[in-house]
Parts: sequence; C-alpha cells; structure tokens
Amino acid sequence: MKTALKLFVVVFFILAAVRLTEAQNYSLSGKVRYADNNEIVTSGSVKAYDLNGSVISEANISSEGDYILWLHYTEVDLIGFPNIEPEEDYVPTGYPDKVDPALFTHISVNGNKNHVDIFVQRSSGVMRPGVQTTLSGIVFSDNVPVKDAIVYAKQGNEYVGFGISDNNGNYSIKNLPVGDYILVAHKIANESSQINVSLTENQRGGYNFNLKSKSNGINNPYEFALAQNYPNPFNPNTVISYSVPNEGNVTLKIFNAAGQLVSELVNAEHQAGVYNIEFNAGSLSSGVYFYRLDANGFTATNKMILVK
Repeated sequence: MKTALKLFVVVFFILAAVRLTEAQNYSLSGKVRYADNNEIVTSGSVKAYDLNGSVISEANISSEGDYILWLHYTEVDLIGFPNIEPEEDYVPTGYPDKVDPALFTHISVNGNKNHVDIFVQRSSGVMRPGVQTTLSGIVFSDNVPVKDAIVYAKQGNEYVGFGISDNNGNYSIKNLPVGDYILVAHKIANESSQINVSLTENQRGGYNFNLKSKSNGINNPYEFALAQNYPNPFNPNTVISYSVPNEGNVTLKIFNAAGQLVSELVNAEHQAGVYNIEFNAGSLSSGVYFYRLDANGFTATNKMILVK
C-alpha cells in the first residue's frame, strides 16, 4: 500500500511538472552579429535577465551565430557576452545593440519568438600595443557588494575592455595599456555610473563604484507563474522565480522523488510582484527534485535536477 501511494505521488508530481513546462516555456531565438558590419559572431553566450536584473536563462552562441533560449511568460532583457579570452573582439551588448541597460529594448515573452537578433559592439582592445596591466575595483549597489555588474573601459567612443563583478563585487579588466580611461559601470535595475581614471603600472586598483538601485517600471504581473529554475541541472545553487498578481500568503516547497518534503523555502505574505529565491542543495544528494508553489488557490509544480 505504501509503495503504491509513493508511486502515485511521484507520478502526480511528474505530470504536474510536464503540464506546467508545456504551458509556460517558450523559445526565443535569433542570431548575434557585429553592429558595424552585420557579420555573424561565432562564439560567446546570450543571457536573459528579468527586469530585476537576475539571470533566468542562458544559451551558447553557435559557430553560425545562432542562439536559442527557453523562457516562461515574462519580460526580459538580453545581453550577448563574449567568452572571457584575450582575443575576443566585442563587449557585452544588450538587445538590440546597446551597452547601457537604460537603452535596452525589453522583450515580452508571450509565445515563441524568432529573429531576435543582437548586434554587439566591437572592442578595440585586441592586440593593443604598449605596457599592459590589470585594472580592478569593487562594485556596490546601495552600499552592498553586487554580482554581475559590467564595468567597461573606454577611450573616447571606443570600448577597450570590460570586467564582470563576482559574488563579492570584485571586478578586473585585464590587458589594458597604461593611459587615461573612462570607466562605466552598468547593471540592470540600477543607475549607471562612470569615473575618469589614469591607469599606471603602479596605480591600478581601488576603482570602486556605488550604484543606486532604481524602480524598473515593472507592472504587477496579471497572473500566477512559476518559472523553470536556473540553472538546471544545478550544483548546488539554483534560482527559482515566481510571480503573484495580488497580495496573499505564498509557500514554496521542495520535494524529493518519493514525494517527501525536504525544504520549505518560502512561507510568508507577499505583495503582488516577481520574486527570485535562491535554493542551496548542498546537503542533498544528486537526483530529481520537485518544487511547488501554492498561493491563493493557485498551485504549480516544476522538476529540477541536482547533479553533484
């Protein structure tokens, strides 16, 4: 009897996950090209961000310049990234062709979308002559170190290099010739900031930014939604996004393949909005897990895979 009950629970969760994935996941695809000559980009990745600045999906750029993302119903910003290699000849660029997030064009994902092409800005930093060094600093948002801010080094209107902040806000831009630069820090849902610096062999660190978070103008969602966690598969951290259209109590629970509760991530009153919750599965073993959202009579379940 117990075995049959467990089997029923597992089948229930799997079917719920399949139904939800089919109902909410859409493809978003296109090519990545250089803005100056329309030639295709042959390496790198494209990341989709929600309008709070969290990465919700990522895809590699193929040798033919193609990418494809899978997303649930939402509004997103896209950024095309080069691989972090000295020979890369472009800088992170948002859809359709801008570096400043304030100039990005938001994409409403309400069905499959094709031909969403990104036109990236060139970097002039490849094989530049002169004595080279590394520039570094920390990026804060409202006095808190922030991850995934992009700091660009410019000379005039040319982009020479860039760095991306880590979990502690630290960033570095390598292989920069000594000289004068404009440093510009960008992060979605934050006001941008810039400073002028004179980079020497001896003075190359301490170039810090303190960005100010801003209202991103997101309208309250009109429906409940539970997104596919990102990344998936994962080890050990992943982010679960969900939206609620009105005030009420929300629970978000994690179950193993046997239907046993292993973690309750959320049990609290929510205002209408979009939420991102990080789940750490460091204490769990590899396998299939399910996460379930319950809110005001709405229930949705998705499957995720932990690989250690």
